[in-house]
Amino acid sequence: MSSYKTEFTLNERDSLQDMLNVEKNMAKVYAMALTEGASKGFRTVVKNCFTDTTSDQLSVFLNMTEHDYYRVEAASEDMKCEQKSKFSKVIKTLS
Repeated sequence: MSSYKTEFTLNERDSLQDMLNVEKNMAKVYAMALTEGASKGFRTVVKNCFTDTTSDQLSVFLNMTEHDYYRVEAASEDMKCEQKSKFSKVIKTLS
């Protein structure tokens, strides 16, 4: 097999998408650590990291929406009613 060099360059959209994915994954990890931690000091540190990460995630998301890299479509009334009904059933099941 011949050797070759391949170069990859991320454009702005790809870079922001990567950053968004990293921030979302970090938030999941911090949320898990927060629920598993027993020490008050540990939980405080993790909670602060979680808050910072979700703030950063929102900043990246808003930047993406400003540049039309991430489109958010408004939910129809039918979709809202469907989801509300779905979660109402879940809440009743848990009660």
